[in-house]
Amino acid sequence: MSAEKPSVDREAIRAMVRQVLRDALPEAVREKIAAQAADAAAPASQKKGEADSAKVEEVVITSDAELNVFVRRLLALEPKQREAVQAGRLKFRLKRSRSSAETEPTRGSERIDKGIVTEKKVMAAAKAGKKLVVGKGVVLTPLARDKARQLGVEIERE
Repeated sequence: MSAEKPSVDREAIRAMVRQVLRDALPEAVREKIAAQAADAAAPASQKKGEADSAKVEEVVITSDAELNVFVRRLLALEPKQREAVQAGRLKFRLKRSRSSAETEPTRGSERIDKGIVTEKKVMAAAKAGKKLVVGKGVVLTPLARDKARQLGVEIERE
C-alpha cells in the first residue's frame, strides 16, 4: 500500500493567502503599502515636489445625496486634477465636528466578540445602518464578506 500525495493547487493556495491578508491587514496598512508602491513607481522629478505640493481638502458628506454630488464633482475634474488625485497630491478628508467624531465608534456599530459572522448578521447590520466591529478569533464567512461588500457594511477587525 503506497499512499499518494494529493496534488497541490498552488494558485488556489495563493488566492486564499491573498484573501486572508486582505481580511487581516487593516485598511491603513494596505493604503500605506499601496502609497509606497505608487511612490516607487513615480518618476524622480514627480517625487521631489510631491511632499511640498500635497493638498488636503476637507469635504462634508452626511448623506447619499452629498456623496453623489462629490462623486460627480470628481468625475468632472480636468485631466491634471484627476492625475493629482490619483497620484496622491490632492487628498480628501471628511470634515467632522469634534463631538460627532468622538461618539461615532460607539454609535452605529455592533460589536461581535466571539462566534461566526454570517450573511444574516451582515444583512441585519445593513438594515440597522450599523457597521460591524469584529474581535479576534471571530470567523467571517465568505458569504458574509461578499454580502458586506454588496450592501456597503463596514467590517472592522480588531
